[in-house]
Amino acid sequence: MKLSEVVKAMDKTELLYLKDSYAKTFQGRVLRVEFEKKKNVYLVLDKTIFHPKGGGQPTDKGRISNQNCEVNVKKALYVGGVVVHWGRLLQGDIREGLVFGEIDWERRHLYMRRHTAGHLLDHCLTALTGRPVETTESWLEKPCYVGYAGSPPSTNYLERAEELANEMISKGAAVTIENISHTKLLEVAPHAPNIYRLPVLETYRIVTIEGCTPIPCAGTHLNNIGEIGRLTVEKIEECGSDYRVFYDVQ
Repeated sequence: MKLSEVVKAMDKTELLYLKDSYAKTFQGRVLRVEFEKKKNVYLVLDKTIFHPKGGGQPTDKGRISNQNCEVNVKKALYVGGVVVHWGRLLQGDIREGLVFGEIDWERRHLYMRRHTAGHLLDHCLTALTGRPVETTESWLEKPCYVGYAGSPPSTNYLERAEELANEMISKGAAVTIENISHTKLLEVAPHAPNIYRLPVLETYRIVTIEGCTPIPCAGTHLNNIGEIGRLTVEKIEECGSDYRVFYDVQ
C-alpha cells in the first residue's frame, strides 16, 4: 500500500514527543484505518508519542489499544507531516475513535541516551580540535555512530574526547529545548554541527546542553546529561572523504 494514499487529505499529526520525550503513554483518536492483508494495519491518529524513523533515530515501537482491540505497533513513519503507525492487529477490531498508546520505554530511553551523548561528542571534538565539527549523518541503533565531514582526528583526540565527555557527564548539565526563527538560528548557533544540512524553515527546535553549542534537532533527548551513564568511543572508520565515530552508552 502506498503511504501517500494513507495520508491523503489528512491534517498534520500533533507530535507529542517534541514536547515531552519522557511521555510513555498517551490518549489519541484514530482518524484513519487501512488494512494490508488480514491483520497488518496502518493507523493515522490526531496525535502521537511514537517517534518515526528519521534524522538518524530509529522508529519507536509499542502498542495502541482500547477495550475493543490491541495493535502491536512495529514502526512509525513520517509522511508529509503525518505519522503513520504500522503494526499487526492482535485482537479485536480497530476502528476510528479513542485509543491509548504506549511506547517501548526501554528502547526509547536508550535512544535518548545515545542521542544526547552524540551531541556531547560533537561538543567535545570541537573543544579539543579547536574547530567546529560538521556532521554528515548519524544512527542510534547498534552499531551507533555519528558521521563527520573531513579527515578523522587522531586516536589521541578521540580518547581525550571520551574522557572529557565522561567528566561532563559525571558533573551533569541541563538539556533545554526552545523554538526559534531562522534569523535567530544564525545568531545563536552559527557553528552548529548540522547547520549546513538544514532545510530553510520558519522555526527550528533547538536543543542545548548547558555550556555547549545549541543544535537544531527534532529527536528525543534527556533532561540532563548525567542520565547518559557513561560514553564509550568504540572505533573510527573512514568513509571516503568523511569518517564515522562509533560509540555507545553504558
